[in-house]
Amino acid sequence: MRFKPGDKLRSLFAGSTAPATVRQRLKAWRAGFSGTTWLLYDLDNNSPSDYVPDSKATAMANLDGPAARSVLRNKLLFERMVGRLVRVPKTYAVVERGTVTSLDADWEVGDPSGIVAKVMQTGTPLILKPMDSSEGRGVHSLELAPDGLSLDKRPVTEAQALSALSSAPSVLVCERVTQGGFSGRAFPQAVNTIRVVTMVDPQTGAPFIVSAVHRFGTSKSAPTDNVSRGGIRSFVDVETGTLSPAGASWALDATGRRLSFDVHPDSGEPLSGVVLEGWEDVKPLLLGLVRQLPFLIYVGWDVAITENGIVLIEGNHSPNLTQQAAGPYLKDERVRRFLRHHRVID
Repeated sequence: MRFKPGDKLRSLFAGSTAPATVRQRLKAWRAGFSGTTWLLYDLDNNSPSDYVPDSKATAMANLDGPAARSVLRNKLLFERMVGRLVRVPKTYAVVERGTVTSLDADWEVGDPSGIVAKVMQTGTPLILKPMDSSEGRGVHSLELAPDGLSLDKRPVTEAQALSALSSAPSVLVCERVTQGGFSGRAFPQAVNTIRVVTMVDPQTGAPFIVSAVHRFGTSKSAPTDNVSRGGIRSFVDVETGTLSPAGASWALDATGRRLSFDVHPDSGEPLSGVVLEGWEDVKPLLLGLVRQLPFLIYVGWDVAITENGIVLIEGNHSPNLTQQAAGPYLKDERVRRFLRHHRVID
């Protein structure tokens, strides 16, 4: 986010970052943070100088060049370029203003009703994703259940399914990744992904992993795992793949204190202390990918660990700085070197 002086003062006293106190908001404002991130990083007890402040978000967003921004923002281009090198979900078709463009020989249909009919005939589950969506907004799952069509795990009519296909000006009709193992058991109604942030060391040219956070869907967020929509997250120890207790900024008790989940609140699956199966495969896959596409100097990757291997769901341009809840970026000398080189920090 980019602050203007007037915006800072208005937000400081508006109470928009409750439950931060006015005193905390004032300290946050002076240091370049919001009241929300001040609390998220516990900056009453941790050093603000170890964290990239919110005031640097615009500079962080400008790190990627035109090629990187194009690949990471355009879901079709991402599939075509990155999908040559690693497994990504297939895009079967695009629905734009009611017109279907098939991108797969098995999905040659004349109109959106043909897509619904295909699901009913074959039972193939789909993800419907707006071309320009972020944070899971407007994403739906469409599948055939025992009692008929199901949208986001709720029974729907064919007309309601068609409405979902025209819910945005441009909708991608995508493969729904099936997840088994631990990540699938934790919450089967969503694909539970790991957000892994990578950077490229300007001194050595070597990519490295900055941090990793495992998101889990909940009954609030299904069919996505987005924390902003009600999911929860565990921090991943990058070296060992071990998970922390889960939490989320929205998950508070009656006194306003953050809740911590050692097990998933819906499924009861243990989270805290679990060592992620497949984590040792994730690291070389991502670092090898960046070595092949070195213009991707700063990316937030959404990774799904499935029983059939690693699937790269998407790459995100300028990943949210709140990833630092997993650990302060500026305690890593490689990150400091990267940000100094790109003139984000002094």
